[in-house]
Amino acid sequence: MPCKRLRVTGVVQGVGYRAWAKRLAGMLSVEGYVRNMPDGSVEMVVCADEKIINVMINAAKKGPAASVVKNVEVFDIDFEPKEKEFEIWR
Repeated sequence: MPCKRLRVTGVVQGVGYRAWAKRLAGMLSVEGYVRNMPDGSVEMVVCADEKIINVMINAAKKGPAASVVKNVEVFDIDFEPKEKEFEIWR
């Protein structure tokens, strides 16, 4: 299963971004995780088929209503989810 790592910058911490990402990933059956990074960005790893990954990338560019997304960088990544779900990492 392909995976991508997303680095989301802007006003994305303290606005419900991780919970929003988890809900969306659950609806789309995406595996992976989302977590806050020390630099104020959010890192998300999404594992699904390419069409679903693209849905997640496009949604990440908008984020939840309280967020202000400035940029989403997308990287290829080798990642094997331990759980068959999408988790919020602390």
